[in-house]
Amino acid sequence: MDDVFGPTPWTSVVSNKQSFSNLSQETSIRTEGNGSMQDDVTLVADNQWAGAIRDDPLPWNWSGYNRLAIWMNKATPGALSASVYVQDDAGGNSWGLYALVTGWYRYAVDLNAPLDVSHVDFIEIAFAGPDGTTGTVYLDDIVLFNSTVFAESARVAQTFTKSTPTGTAPNSLRLVFDLTATTSLNLVSDLQVAIGNTVEWSATPVSAGTYPIEVDLSGDAVLQSTGSFVLAFSLQLNRTGWEEPSMTAWIDNVSLVIPGTLARIAVTPTTASVLVGQTAVFTAGGWDSDGNPVPLTATNWSSTIGQIVAVNSTSARFEAPTQPGTGVVTAIQGTIRGSANVTVDPPTAVVPPSSAWDTMIWPGLALLAGALGVAGFVAVRQSVKHAFRIEDLFLINREGLLIAHTTSRRDSHGDEDILAGMLTAIMSFAQDVFQEEIGGLRQFEIGNKTVALEPSEHVYVAAIGSGLIRNRLSTSLRDFLVDIEERYGDRLQWWSGMNEDLVGIDAMVQLFARRERYHRGDWKRHAAPGTGQKAVATPEVPGSAIHIVVVAKEPLRPL
Repeated sequence: MDDVFGPTPWTSVVSNKQSFSNLSQETSIRTEGNGSMQDDVTLVADNQWAGAIRDDPLPWNWSGYNRLAIWMNKATPGALSASVYVQDDAGGNSWGLYALVTGWYRYAVDLNAPLDVSHVDFIEIAFAGPDGTTGTVYLDDIVLFNSTVFAESARVAQTFTKSTPTGTAPNSLRLVFDLTATTSLNLVSDLQVAIGNTVEWSATPVSAGTYPIEVDLSGDAVLQSTGSFVLAFSLQLNRTGWEEPSMTAWIDNVSLVIPGTLARIAVTPTTASVLVGQTAVFTAGGWDSDGNPVPLTATNWSSTIGQIVAVNSTSARFEAPTQPGTGVVTAIQGTIRGSANVTVDPPTAVVPPSSAWDTMIWPGLALLAGALGVAGFVAVRQSVKHAFRIEDLFLINREGLLIAHTTSRRDSHGDEDILAGMLTAIMSFAQDVFQEEIGGLRQFEIGNKTVALEPSEHVYVAAIGSGLIRNRLSTSLRDFLVDIEERYGDRLQWWSGMNEDLVGIDAMVQLFARRERYHRGDWKRHAAPGTGQKAVATPEVPGSAIHIVVVAKEPLRPL
């Protein structure tokens, strides 16, 4: 009602002078268009009424319509009823009486005989209530329409495959789904669930709300076997009156439940952070739809980053790649899968706090580590134009004691303890890396240099250099350690720090560094008896230069 007081206006009408109707144009509270009609009524005594009338000079021709509808909003508390009265120019009429509800609601009137819809004279809307009633009603969107018989239905169906036979025990086969339904207005709703030609469940009327439905299908002999079946949901709506009907239903999360059948796989940890080159263990567990554990027997593991290096049905060992990134580890059995997120982080060099052996076993190294903390850090730079070249080779026992070291760097006198101190800090970190006693090459960065680290039962071997690390280096490190363990393993287990107990080990280290490759038994083939410690020739690498730079900074702190 955008123009209440236009050329053919609405006017107030009352039963007597003790009742009042005050009409006004409202623009904010409305259901459509630009405005509605506001009627403020006052009823002093019982059996009184007040309202509004529209009486145009010429009759209206409403032929072809059998219903009139109007939206009304009772905006104040208290009881109010409304009558909608329509009369033709011969006195025939049709009317409807309604108890108003709070808020907007659509009310309909039958336009049946004796009303002549081709010569409608006026329409009147009157409000009544107990004595002393005052109230405000908004009116909007008066329309004509045709009412038809209302009986609508909707059906949705889907074919499913049941691959596991079931028995007759109660709940050995269940259909579960979530149902959400609005309140049924002026209609009766009927919902049916059928599998094949059998109605397995139905509800009339459908209750409003959101709730789960579980249907026991164990009594259906046809469904006890395997095969393909058609599941159908059918909703029937039947109108019960002349008011506007409405109802909506949603069906979601439909599943067929066979207790003891795998329905979910959970992979733990659900998120993991792994350093480059390290490993992590993921485990998988299976559950049915009721939350009962189900054994996993044929699980397939995969990863979108790194690789899976060892698996069984319930666990997998993940090996991170040499580059940082993110990915997903997945466990699949049949069509059921579970996954976990994994982040591969760059290596972190940790300077650990001092330990007892720093001062008891190697006091010189402990003092040097303290000097490094005060002075700053060592930055090593080299221009590299070739594949990985070994510049320093260290052999250190599992407790961190330096066994042997050789270098190909020029002017390296006096800096061995500095590099050994840095490497010792890395060893403490490496002990954490290898705490699960899982072997394999590990790589770390010191400035622009790369440290390739390989463990054995009693020692670590570390090669420091520049360039790309290839498989040949990893193989050489492993072969070298095999010979070390074979030749000195029984002595390394109880080694006290005296090199006299490991005669010939310096020559093995120098041989490996000089040739930059090593095969099992090389120490026998290339090292002459009685060979002492020799200087290693500097490789002729064009444009290769090493600079040691000590930069004053604040003391290093353990991370």
